[in-house]
Amino acid sequence: MTSGSSDDRLGNRLLTSREAARYLGISERHLWTITKEKLLRSKKLKRAVRYDVLELDRYIAADETDSEGR
Repeated sequence: MTSGSSDDRLGNRLLTSREAARYLGISERHLWTITKEKLLRSKKLKRAVRYDVLELDRYIAADETDSEGR
């Protein structure tokens, strides 16, 4: 298998809170706030919280759509 294949991308789909905040360009504190307000879904894996890249992309798209309507 070559580097950069779809299997490599799937292995990196779940991000830590630090990685997710960086991906969104926000602070971890704001990430926790929007997660608590149920604006963004997270996944619990035992004691770890992870964020799916597809869910982060949905949040970005929803925010862009919301901003256009203002």
